[in-house]
Amino acid sequence: MPAASRPLTALLLVLVLGACSGPVAVYQTPGMSASFTDGRFKVEWSTAQTKDGRPLIAGYVTNTNGGGVANIRMQAQTLDAQGQVIDTGTALAPGYVGGFGRTYFEVPLEKTGPGYRVSVLSWDRAGNGQ
Repeated sequence: MPAASRPLTALLLVLVLGACSGPVAVYQTPGMSASFTDGRFKVEWSTAQTKDGRPLIAGYVTNTNGGGVANIRMQAQTLDAQGQVIDTGTALAPGYVGGFGRTYFEVPLEKTGPGYRVSVLSWDRAGNGQ
């Protein structure tokens, strides 16, 4: 076999074997993280585990507005490989967050998955200094 056709033969072999292997499982990468801004808040989060090994979303929510807020309610959702929600958790990031300040949050979940969605559900307006 000429040397020039060896890479082509190897590529065809890989494609044929791959087509016969069936579905491929998608596994979560440890330490998945993301961030987003929704206009009022910037959220930075990553995956972690509780002491008993359950999944946990942990991160910071930053108030990108000049006015103060309090009691920010966070929601985290576990997604399956098709992007469907298979678990939802909510948690409160308690306390006051002044304009352009940030606070830490943790949302415990029951199920792990290949993807997660994190959002700010609600917050209370608060005057600066409260």
